[in-house]
Amino acid sequence: MDDYTITVGDSSIDVTYVTNSVAIYNCLVDVVRSTKVNGPGGITPNTSTIVTNMPCNIKWLSGKESIKFNKQAHTLDGILSCRVPVGVTIKNTDKIIYNGVNYEIVNVEDVSNLGLLLNISIKKIK
Repeated sequence: MDDYTITVGDSSIDVTYVTNSVAIYNCLVDVVRSTKVNGPGGITPNTSTIVTNMPCNIKWLSGKESIKFNKQAHTLDGILSCRVPVGVTIKNTDKIIYNGVNYEIVNVEDVSNLGLLLNISIKKIK
């Protein structure tokens, strides 16, 4: 973006570099959903990836932080901030995969009540 100037009153700023506003999301995660399928051999679990390479930012915690949710205290490993693709709903029963490590979702907080910007509390599955 060459030769672009922002002018406010008597001040002007020359724009020299443009970055995508989503650049604050510095890592990619997959969201996996497990379902049960009723077949001729009985009920079998089925795992499917509902979102691949979702941009996000993870704030790692020291492991001493906990959240009280559903009358239970959960120790957290991190808080994942993300913008969810349109039409996707992330549930507490889904799993997060980051760098090959599985995390369970402890809590999903909808930041703007629109279902797009979420803060997801995660805990490593051991």
